[in-house]
Amino acid sequence: MTEILTDDWLENFFAAADELNILKRRESHCIEFKGKFEWSSEKARANYCKSLCAFSNNKGGALIFGVEDSPHKIIGIEDYEKTDDADITNYINELFTPSINFERKEFKFRGMTLGILYAFKNKNRPIICNKDSSKTSSSDIYYRYGAKSSKIKAGDLIKLIEEVKKEESERWIKLLENIGEIGIENTHLLNSMSGEIISENNTFLLDETLLGQIKIIDRYSIQKDGEPAVKIIGNIPELARVIKTNTNIYEEDIYKSYLNDISIATNEDLLKFICQKNTAYYPFYFLLRRLELNKKESIKFLEDIKIRGSVRKSLIERIKKDTKSINYKNRFTIASNSQYGADRKKVLEKFIESADINIESEDNAKRTLEATFRLENGEFEFSYVKKVLCQIFEKHYPFQNGSVNYLFRDSITYLDYLENKASR
Repeated sequence: MTEILTDDWLENFFAAADELNILKRRESHCIEFKGKFEWSSEKARANYCKSLCAFSNNKGGALIFGVEDSPHKIIGIEDYEKTDDADITNYINELFTPSINFERKEFKFRGMTLGILYAFKNKNRPIICNKDSSKTSSSDIYYRYGAKSSKIKAGDLIKLIEEVKKEESERWIKLLENIGEIGIENTHLLNSMSGEIISENNTFLLDETLLGQIKIIDRYSIQKDGEPAVKIIGNIPELARVIKTNTNIYEEDIYKSYLNDISIATNEDLLKFICQKNTAYYPFYFLLRRLELNKKESIKFLEDIKIRGSVRKSLIERIKKDTKSINYKNRFTIASNSQYGADRKKVLEKFIESADINIESEDNAKRTLEATFRLENGEFEFSYVKKVLCQIFEKHYPFQNGSVNYLFRDSITYLDYLENKASR
């Protein structure tokens, strides 16, 4: 997720803000919003570092300062750069080991300054707390679960350790394969920390000013202002290329692609994005239909995606038998003797009649979302239900009640199941 640090990513991310600077994005496993940057407060900085540790133990992520909570209004901050990076590093190292690799930058949006504090995914996971503070406890390991930084669960700790072992093994295997292909006599190892280039017979030192300029390139670099030009002879295998996607994809893009029947990115890229999420319960059948893939072809397509993790496998299981969607049918009661049953029943009737539905308040929107799980194929117009859900998105997303964000996702996912899976 290091693209979070780029201006292109940030411009695209904050483009979802409306004219009142309300940001139509929500916190996630890699994003957390903070209204202020209060490094002088021990409680605040301990909380920041807890989140940085959780990000670093997962896939990396950023604290974004200058965005209020509920709603996510962009207000900007001042004096973000006055705190020295060394102070942040020293405090982090007091609390956690091994150290957390982070980067900090400012970003300008509509005349306001936003602060970005990004923690990289750590190769030496897990990072462990070694000192009590107002927000941390010694020996705890923190992990990012959705929009929360919490103590890691036993099962996730086991998975994390296994993942680190696997990544290290893969790096060794790749290195040995390259040495075998090139030949030991032609192999030179670069120590990127010290600048030493070690070969079979000699050791060379690379000048520090050149060390930071080494990049993997294709064909050649163009010399600029006296910088060294580097030429690579021969072809670079496709796997060795540095590939940059043209568009950044967000969770909201999946929702909008389905509800508005538009293509914000390629169908393949949207599917790959879902494979990298923490849950497989997203709308994705509509993407398979767009690609005109049958059941067997859909499974083969997902099997060929080179992404680690359980989500890809779970999507394949959904194609075979979508047990969760089947179980979600009639998830909420419409019985008149229940607290909200009568309200849901009224919404359901309006869905069937394509009549106006009151979604002015978040509670009304919640009842509307709950009613979608009572829909039956053939009894309603998908286009009308999608229109209502779009209106809910525009008016309330992200929801002040965090649990409604998940209800919104589940509602769209269930609708996608009805339209593109159950109807086939």
